Amino acid sequence: MKKAPEAIYAIGNETLLERVKVSIVGTRKPLAYTKDYTYKIAKALAKRGVVVVSGAAMGVDAIAHQGAGVENTIAVMANGLDIRYPAVN
Repeated sequence: MKKAPEAIYAIGNETLLERVKVSIVGTRKPLAYTKDYTYKIAKALAKRGVVVVSGAAMGVDAIAHQGAGVENTIAVMANGLDIRYPAVN
C-alpha cells in the first residue's frame, strides 16, 4: 500500500483485533457445498478462539460471519460505518 489511511475506525469489541485472525472470502454466489463448508470452517475456527475476518458482502462473506457467530467476527467495510451495504447484511 503506497499510502495508508490516516485513520481506521471501529465499532464494537476492539479486543478482537488482538486475537489470532483468519480471513475467509469468496464468491457472492456459492454452491451448496461451499455454503456448508464455509459455515463449518468458520464455526470450528471461532470455537477455537480464532477471529474470522471478512467483508460484509453477500455469499461466502456473510456465511463466514454467521458461522463465526457475533462474538468472533470482524467485518471489513469498504465504506463508512454509517452505511450498511449491502443492506440485506
